[in-house]
Amino acid sequence: MGRIRTSPAEAVFNVVNILFLTSIGFLTLFPFLNAIAISLSDPMAVLQGKVGLLPVQLTTYNYKMVFENKALPAAAYISVMRTLLGIIYHVSITGIASYALSFKELPFNKSITIFFMVPMYIGAGLIPTYVNMYELGLVNNFWVYILPHAFGAYVMFIMRTYFSGIPRELNESAMLDGASELTIFLRIILPLSLPIIAVVALYQGVWQWNSWFDAMMYVNKVKLHPLAMLLQRIIRESEATEAMMVGISGSTQVSPQSIRMTMLIVTTLPIVFIYPFFQRYFVKGVMIGAVKG
Repeated sequence: MGRIRTSPAEAVFNVVNILFLTSIGFLTLFPFLNAIAISLSDPMAVLQGKVGLLPVQLTTYNYKMVFENKALPAAAYISVMRTLLGIIYHVSITGIASYALSFKELPFNKSITIFFMVPMYIGAGLIPTYVNMYELGLVNNFWVYILPHAFGAYVMFIMRTYFSGIPRELNESAMLDGASELTIFLRIILPLSLPIIAVVALYQGVWQWNSWFDAMMYVNKVKLHPLAMLLQRIIRESEATEAMMVGISGSTQVSPQSIRMTMLIVTTLPIVFIYPFFQRYFVKGVMIGAVKG
């Protein structure tokens, strides 16, 4: 096959498009690279504003300071547990509801859909929500991170669209072989739905890992604070002073910005490392949802 010829206008468009997207990619990546450089730089260089994309006077001192924080192990445990349990619980509840609503013959299908849609636009507000959490006994309770987030209407619409695209002939043939609805869902529908499940799991996982507002609102016990809340606390403490003096084999000056960026990298890297494992399913699930939606 011969090469496909492009017109001069198309060639110019491709060059401009590549340059534009490369610029957007660099602008997106720059803050992250700068944060890594600051976390690996000498505190004095950071205080003097000498750090750009590359570390200045490479050191791991900032990471040593962060990992010596006694609250870090407990916060990491809380973040991992709320993320894993939050994903499982959210995907299970929302997935089952989405699968049921994907059947148009379901009684009151439209009414149920509207019922789920209304809270997307009308919220109760902070005070009624707090009172509700208090009455349910979820204040200062780990399960406040999990139970209120069992169902998401937006996610339900995405999953319902995906389930609607699975041929119903599969259900009918399985029923003829004596399979129950639960067996069909677990052995046929779920294996075919890995792309959309990966999309929802990634959305929920990133949200759970980065969430800190619910901890600030409902949890006063420091031992129940996740990494994101610990990061917020460190940011507030570092903003209260320009520099700290910490004695480790002498006087060592610490840059609050260095500690903030180091903590930011520590809390961000786990999600960055996990994403490539979901990428194949994530892209496929998003594309299928876009085509069928």
